[in-house]
Amino acid sequence: MKTIVRFVLGLLILMGFYYISSFVVKLLNIPLAPAILGLILFSFALVEGLIKEEWIQTTCDCLIKNMAMFIVPFMGGLVLYKHMLVKNWFVILIVIFVTTTITIVVTGLFVEYGLKYLRLYRKRKNND
Repeated sequence: MKTIVRFVLGLLILMGFYYISSFVVKLLNIPLAPAILGLILFSFALVEGLIKEEWIQTTCDCLIKNMAMFIVPFMGGLVLYKHMLVKNWFVILIVIFVTTTITIVVTGLFVEYGLKYLRLYRKRKNND
């Protein structure tokens, strides 16, 4: 029973961040996916200690174990639009390469900045 409660609590936290970010994106008309904004807000909340890792551990473990379930609809879409993929294969490969490169660079910079911030935060906290 305790595991179910932890799972539901973690799911509510994750869904809450998504719905809050959806509301913010619509309210401020930000050209950003709500999931991305939610991930940024969620990461900030974890780093700042507003959310404890234990609260979401059970939910995240379950979602990661069942990740293949989320790939099945994608594979169905590939089969459905096969003719478009064959026709535009070169453009698709270029887009995949460029966006993957940008994602890797931005993620690396974000993590590097986050780690610097975390070190500064811990140093200030230890000096106080």
